[in-house]
Amino acid sequence: MKCCGRVLTEADLTLLDGDPELVSDDLLLNFVWHPPGCFDEDEYEAAWRRLAYRVVQVMEDDPHASLAEGLALARPFTWPENERAALRAQLTGAIRRAAGDDERWPALDALFQTAALLDESLTPWLRLVDTFPDEVVVHLVREWTSAVQCTTKGDYGSLLVWQNPTPGEEMREWLFRPALRDRLSGVDSEAAQDAFLHVDWFAEEFSTR
Repeated sequence: MKCCGRVLTEADLTLLDGDPELVSDDLLLNFVWHPPGCFDEDEYEAAWRRLAYRVVQVMEDDPHASLAEGLALARPFTWPENERAALRAQLTGAIRRAAGDDERWPALDALFQTAALLDESLTPWLRLVDTFPDEVVVHLVREWTSAVQCTTKGDYGSLLVWQNPTPGEEMREWLFRPALRDRLSGVDSEAAQDAFLHVDWFAEEFSTR
């Protein structure tokens, strides 16, 4: 594995090119934050194929979507299905664990965006969210309506750039479903009612854009 020579040493590159279990978290983060243009494109993608599961491990403790910026450039939707299936299962577990602990709910969006990169689609992950307890769905609805309505085109996700449909279109379709409104209206909590009003207001506001 070759690089520009800044930050990463030859010894670092040798480790990154070998057994992922021998790569420390610090070295992994140095790789993740390193400018992708410093690497050969094919080698960069191959490195992400080796290291993606380790990055997800780190994201569970340090949940920032920007950790997966390089994954987006490594085009995981083109990887062999067995590799994508393994990463999909790992991310499903990470998302479920975060959903089961309210102190980790802030991690959910970063993990969700990372998972969506595998198939360039939010839809399977939104179906997973539908299986979560009401209070988790309420949390995500409030977060996602706020995120989407802050963009002029109703976009969603800093890493998500595919088309037909766009991530924003997929998210709006989920948010505007009658089934979601019915679910929110049936939850007896101030947060749920606030989420319902968020969806109601956003749907009306977006229809005028």
